[in-house]
Amino acid sequence: MTSPHLRLFAMLTLAACGGESGPSETVAFDLDGTLVGTTFWDLPFPSDLRLTAEGRPDLAGFPNPRSLPVVVDLLSVAADRAGFPVMPIAWFKFTGTPPQYALDRVIDADATAEAALIDIDAASPERGALYPLVAQTLVDDAFTGSGLVAIAPRPGIVLRGHTRYALVLRREFAPGAAVPAAFATLADGGTPGGARGAAARELYAPLWPVLDELAIDRDDVLVATVFTTGDEVALLHERSEGIRASASAVISELRIETTDGAAHSGYCELVANVTFPQYQLGAPPFDDGGGFAYDASGLPVVQSSLTVPLTLTIPTGTMPANGWPLWQFFHGSGGASFDLVDDGPSAIVDGDPAIGEGPGAVVARRGIAAVATAMPLNPERMPGASNYAYLNLNNLAAFPYTFQQGVFEQRLLLDALVALEIPATTLAACSGVQATTHRFDATKLSAGGHSMGGMYMNMIGAIEPRYGAFTPFGAGGFWNKMILDTAIQPGARELLAGVLGVEPEPLAFVHPALSLIGLGWEIAEPGASMARIARRPLPGFTARHVYQPVGMDDKFFANDIFDAAALAYGNHQAGEVIWPGTQDALRTDRLEGMMLYPVRGNRAGTTSVVVQYLDGGLLDAHYIHRQLEAVRYQYGCFLATFVRDGVPTVPGPAATSAPCP
Repeated sequence: MTSPHLRLFAMLTLAACGGESGPSETVAFDLDGTLVGTTFWDLPFPSDLRLTAEGRPDLAGFPNPRSLPVVVDLLSVAADRAGFPVMPIAWFKFTGTPPQYALDRVIDADATAEAALIDIDAASPERGALYPLVAQTLVDDAFTGSGLVAIAPRPGIVLRGHTRYALVLRREFAPGAAVPAAFATLADGGTPGGARGAAARELYAPLWPVLDELAIDRDDVLVATVFTTGDEVALLHERSEGIRASASAVISELRIETTDGAAHSGYCELVANVTFPQYQLGAPPFDDGGGFAYDASGLPVVQSSLTVPLTLTIPTGTMPANGWPLWQFFHGSGGASFDLVDDGPSAIVDGDPAIGEGPGAVVARRGIAAVATAMPLNPERMPGASNYAYLNLNNLAAFPYTFQQGVFEQRLLLDALVALEIPATTLAACSGVQATTHRFDATKLSAGGHSMGGMYMNMIGAIEPRYGAFTPFGAGGFWNKMILDTAIQPGARELLAGVLGVEPEPLAFVHPALSLIGLGWEIAEPGASMARIARRPLPGFTARHVYQPVGMDDKFFANDIFDAAALAYGNHQAGEVIWPGTQDALRTDRLEGMMLYPVRGNRAGTTSVVVQYLDGGLLDAHYIHRQLEAVRYQYGCFLATFVRDGVPTVPGPAATSAPCP
């Protein structure tokens, strides 16, 4: 630390240049003024100084001069959450020419770096931890004003919930910029003037000892912001637990599928109806409404019920003594419950899938039963629904509630399935199926999903402790980043830029308008849930196993989205290096290096693996889970060895039907 005399001299020098408002070339750090419209960025954001009395982000002054409906929608959801995101974005306004930063450079998690994101929470087991960052100097527009620089954790880094952090800029971040006078007062242990001055002194108090421990000189700090994360995943768990205690899913009309249900090789296909309570206000696809009404305890109130189709596969052969292991599958956008059975490989370029050879067939031939239902807003539930009806651009505020509805349903379905008994007579027409009452083993449950269903898998898996292993296929996330360059909404970048009135090329996930997605949608953000599966499970949960196959140049999710997902899970990579980005991402958390097959228990006894693939030449890489023999073999054996051994093995590529190790 430097001497108090030198710090006092620095303060007096700054004061001589203009008092606590600071000199012209500095960072805005206003502890007194109103933060509305053009002055919204005059204090760094996020900051616990910018919470409402209820602990929610204060977005009342967010700049939206044209009162754009899309921004109003997102603000309405973002302002309703508690605390700040676990994948936060911070903004600092420079009063002069801002330093120039671009997102293609990662700022290392190092105390000597020009910027540092630090856990400063006294109650955190990670206190003092540093995280890699990216930064972008934003183009001036109606949302940013001038001189705004955005900083965020490197995509894939997910912070702890309910934890206090500081984002610290050193003088090196912006050479020539002066320390704001009010911040200098804080760094010297004083109380700045202004309505927020006393609160700022209290808020920043935990920062100084951590800086000392990291050997970061206070006089080398240009500015910092201190904020506390919320925990939307924990909130989703709490809500779903309340719903499980008060509602149920009802399975009815269980029967053999009449077309070919008894004719499949290795399994019998059943269909049924399942009735779920519905919690969203309004009517699908929710051009308006779509949110929840809450009871006095904070739980969503049932609005109606809906009966949807269900597909179930039962393996041939002898059922294990405790019942069949069960894999719960969630179909992709525009998909259907029967994709479990009929979404098999294609024989020609962009050809139809092989009927009866879907993922349910793969796992059935490994002795595992499987189930799938129609997910919210799919064509079975809403005839004529588009592939992307769940993402209604006319009402973006409905999106996180639609995904919560799906999560509630699937947890209720699992409750119904583990209690289900299937009479032998129901399966009598299926040859090779044991003549006994069939049931499922509640100790050998796993889950998987494709595309949108993979996103559901992460959300459900993070809050459902009964699953022990996961197979995400083509599963993205990081919505405010992914939405710019995905075929889910063709031309989304240009469309969003046009709606917002900003330039499309520099538009990035750190733009303030897009950040509202991260703020408001976090309860439905798969990235936040990925970290809860193995890295930081919810209290009382254990780390679970993940096999993540990813295809290069997937048309729906860019390679860097899969890189971020691998980092969020905490996976190691096995197989071939098809593109370097995954290793680059994993290197930021010391997870780099290639694992040799077979992989088992590679992360403290947990199997946690990402494998890259090319598309195979017939279908887009988004469909490697159904098209590539190697992937079908690996996930089949991953699940089978989980059932057999408790810890799954990912073997090297082989034919789908090859023996598992």
